[in-house]
Amino acid sequence: MAILTVASFKGGPGKTTICQIIAARCVADGLVVSVIDADPTKAMSNWCHDTYEGKPFSCTAETSERSIADLAIGLDEKSDLVLIDTAGFGNLAAAVAMTVADHILVPLTAGAADLNQAEETIKQARGLAAAARRKIDVRAIMNRLSLKTNLTKHAERELLEAGIPTLKSTISHRTSYGEISYSGTIPKKGAAEKEIAELIRELREISWLPKATGQESQ
Repeated sequence: MAILTVASFKGGPGKTTICQIIAARCVADGLVVSVIDADPTKAMSNWCHDTYEGKPFSCTAETSERSIADLAIGLDEKSDLVLIDTAGFGNLAAAVAMTVADHILVPLTAGAADLNQAEETIKQARGLAAAARRKIDVRAIMNRLSLKTNLTKHAERELLEAGIPTLKSTISHRTSYGEISYSGTIPKKGAAEKEIAELIRELREISWLPKATGQESQ
């Protein structure tokens, strides 16, 4: 029903964490979720198979640009949501993952390099959509923010001035997000849980995610 690719040409903005959050929260809400791990590091698929402790979802490691599109389309036929986690650099597999997507989410931190690479990623996504003659919606999301700092305010101004469409939701720099990689669970209380809930709510409001079909698991 929906293919969402998380992409950035720069390593370190939190693509895998964003995928972990969205996948775990959506499957807990009763959706059928399938993930394609197109990053050679296999961080997402290793986490899913070895560490994750929530309601199960499928996760396939696939880095071949020749296979990603067919795999995504096949999974889309039997899933409510297909998530694709891409490598932290521009490669053909990432380009295919963006071309096959319905929506592309570009995480970035409040640094000059991230801002520049986010802009380049969005430009390429728009070019790929034009070449494929189809509409692919692209948004940025601010991640690992230190709230109320001058750097964060500057990054927000830069995004606005560059005309980069950005989600209102943000993910701040919190220990609980760093713990996801080895705890096997996403935050279920406190400020982090509120940020996750707001992100999921906004993605549903803009029709990037299907509505929940069940209650979140405890």
